[in-house]
Amino acid sequence: MTTFLRDERNRLELTQAEASKAIGVGKTTFLRWESGYPIPSDKLIALSDIGFDINYVLKGSKRESLAVTAASPTQSTALQTSHADLTAVPQYDLAASAGGGALVVAEHPIARFELSTRWLQQNNLHNKKLTVVPVRGDSMEHTLYDGDLTLVSLIDDPADAREGVCVLRFDDEIFVKRIQYDFKSKGYKVTSDNSAYSGFFVDADDINAGRFSVLGRVERVLQRARKVD
Repeated sequence: MTTFLRDERNRLELTQAEASKAIGVGKTTFLRWESGYPIPSDKLIALSDIGFDINYVLKGSKRESLAVTAASPTQSTALQTSHADLTAVPQYDLAASAGGGALVVAEHPIARFELSTRWLQQNNLHNKKLTVVPVRGDSMEHTLYDGDLTLVSLIDDPADAREGVCVLRFDDEIFVKRIQYDFKSKGYKVTSDNSAYSGFFVDADDINAGRFSVLGRVERVLQRARKVD
């Protein structure tokens, strides 16, 4: 991503100072992005608004799946796409915590990602209700990292997500954890991929009381926040 961001800036004939000023960050921050630090999703949107090809910045490809645009109030409702071969996927103002938890701030989209409809079909995701969820914390390393943007398929039926890496709600907190459903007790074993964190069990009483629910399944990482060895 480092060279790709620089390539796009050079294509647009912008200096680091000009590009950073245009999106409201300091030159040092932009320099850090070009040296490999993750770019926040709101700044990806800002870069897109001034002409950066975000698909190329993230993946080094001008042919495949990802582009980012800002969500206006109209887009938040209708989620129109700018091209017929793209499918709009919203990002909500919440964070799935991989560590200590994060409160749900709002349910309205703050941004949208436009994904290739063909790519979604190839990965059997085109008929799913999708959203983009950022990860916070380190409890899912080395599967997910703090700052990763994940593509999540939302579920209505708990039977659709009995196991795997999922986005969970417990009371007012949102988590991303690995789950396994226990049919005998009708509860969930919840674990972290980082062995420094302890797992726990959610029993049927908490589920029946509405304290716990599985919101969706993590399908893909759209943007990796850090270089993985």
